[in-house]
Amino acid sequence: MIFKSFKFPQLVSGPLIALAALSLGGCMADQMFSDDGIRANTHASDNYPITLAKGPQTLEIASAGGTLNPDQVNAVKGFVNQASQAGVTPMTVSRPSGGGASARVASEVASVMMSQGVPRNRVAFKIYPGPASGSIRISYISSYAKTKACGNWPTDFADTNQNTSYENLGCAVQANIAAEIANPETLVAPPASDLKNSASAAAAIGRQSAAVNSVTLPSNYVYAP
Repeated sequence: MIFKSFKFPQLVSGPLIALAALSLGGCMADQMFSDDGIRANTHASDNYPITLAKGPQTLEIASAGGTLNPDQVNAVKGFVNQASQAGVTPMTVSRPSGGGASARVASEVASVMMSQGVPRNRVAFKIYPGPASGSIRISYISSYAKTKACGNWPTDFADTNQNTSYENLGCAVQANIAAEIANPETLVAPPASDLKNSASAAAAIGRQSAAVNSVTLPSNYVYAP
């Protein structure tokens, strides 16, 4: 039997392996940070910025019942309170031209508004074409915060071969934040600080600091060094 000799493959030394790994890592880093490589996510506030707009705010009250029910009374009060917080006093009450029950409900709506502090001369009454069963519309013009409309799904949500955010990401959060802003005018100019309140706050901080720095021991405590 004849045995043929053969050679084992030459092993790559440790320094050469390390050098190859560094080279590969450098290529991957170049790809990640190049314009044609993977792109980082864009923040939601950039895609859906909150902006200030101005327009009508409207509440519709059904008049088919012929009178305001407790829920409708509370709705009118809440709407008036919303207008007051926005710094708006002129308000409009519109009723359908059919008259009848709607005219009576419109009068009740105005009474509720005035009971909430809206002056009579700050309420305008209008009539729009409509039947007697039409709704009563209360409205005022004010500033409000908004963002772009949600529901933008132009691409496949499952397509994740790039490190980019989908188009609708963050829209719902931004829309909720905009709806919760009590006074949208603060987006343009912050409210003036109350110097009296600031002084009181500074005094309270001073009292708290003094209380923390001073320790009162009980009368029956005996200090034994």
